[in-house]
Amino acid sequence: MTPALVARLTPARSRALALALAVAAAALVLAAVLVPVLLLHRHYDEAIATHTDRLERYRRVAAQAPEFRRGLDLMKDKDARRYYLRNSAPNLAGAELQEIVKSAIESNGGRITTSQSPGPREDGGFRQIVTNVQFFVTVPNLQRALHALETREPVLVVETITIRPTNAFRGFKPAAGQEPEVNVQLDIAAWAIPDAGRAAAGAAPATPVPPAAPAAARTGPST
Repeated sequence: MTPALVARLTPARSRALALALAVAAAALVLAAVLVPVLLLHRHYDEAIATHTDRLERYRRVAAQAPEFRRGLDLMKDKDARRYYLRNSAPNLAGAELQEIVKSAIESNGGRITTSQSPGPREDGGFRQIVTNVQFFVTVPNLQRALHALETREPVLVVETITIRPTNAFRGFKPAAGQEPEVNVQLDIAAWAIPDAGRAAAGAAPATPVPPAAPAAARTGPST
């Protein structure tokens, strides 16, 4: 607004203009002071709400601590180490697994022809031991041997199985009252805890149960 225009204003309009300018200046000053304060207040309100929510979640988790301790004590009472091979060294664990498999097969009428253990596999902090066995057995005795392998401790898992008939020519008929034999090749796995003795001397690590064989692979003894 130019000085000439202001000079033409009446005294009343001049006072009104001065008052309006004073109000506008006061509003600008208040805005310059209050807006940062309001923004800072909003920031701290959001921070308080976030930390309050986090604190409530921590309190809910802490309230579950006794239940978790009871669960850990229960797992310790169950002695989960019995699900693993006793030996931790690969060669000893492999020999232990071979002896277990040999006993289950031969006690159920099987005749082992070859047995070997390839190198161990690392499996999430545990050591997977595998043995490959080839043997001759009748079908009912094979069912019993598989049942013996998959229902004992330590946990054993039949990874692969290949069954071939020993008399595959057309028209073959076994003698009366005699079950024909089949040639079976099995890959069987078990688990060991590496350096079990040293781990037992220190803090005992968590020992989850090895994965069990699928229900479809489990077979019961024939009746």
